[in-house]
Amino acid sequence: MRNRIRWRSLVAVLVVQFASGCAESPNGESAEANVQSAPLMTVNQLMHAILFPLGNAVFLAQTEDPAAIPRDPMPSASPNPLTGLYGGWQAVENSALALAESADLLLIAGRTCSNGEVVDVETADWIRFVDDYREKSVAAYEAALTKDQDAMVDASGTLSESCLACHRAYRREPTPGDATQRCIPRSPAAPR
Repeated sequence: MRNRIRWRSLVAVLVVQFASGCAESPNGESAEANVQSAPLMTVNQLMHAILFPLGNAVFLAQTEDPAAIPRDPMPSASPNPLTGLYGGWQAVENSALALAESADLLLIAGRTCSNGEVVDVETADWIRFVDDYREKSVAAYEAALTKDQDAMVDASGTLSESCLACHRAYRREPTPGDATQRCIPRSPAAPR
């Protein structure tokens, strides 16, 4: 996994260098610095801002036909992807693909938990959970392409199970106002 991340970073640097014609960005930073900057969001913020809303668009397709959801009167300004300019089934497809792409965000070194602990993105369990999440997100995209709600029930179910497996290992319900139990792997004997 580490080699795959390094390879992607190297490819990104080369693309930036090729596109810009030099090793520096317009603001004078090296291209590599642009690609490998420290993450700004905690895992919890990443979940709230990206994974949760995208997941909701995918999960909604289990119970409602995305094609039947009316568009917002101002679709280009809609905060709801299902009613926006690229709504309906396209929103479900895009959301599932974005979930798959977001798996890489969970592997960025230096990301912290909401308790301030740095996530160990190189542990076998973390990598396994992220890879499974990516795989299940791609399966949800493939199901969305069929525009078949029964296929979405199956794909969303396995995606939800993938998320839950990681949550069981890394997310404990904290006491209100206490985020110290987030991202701490549970011991095998810990209750679920």
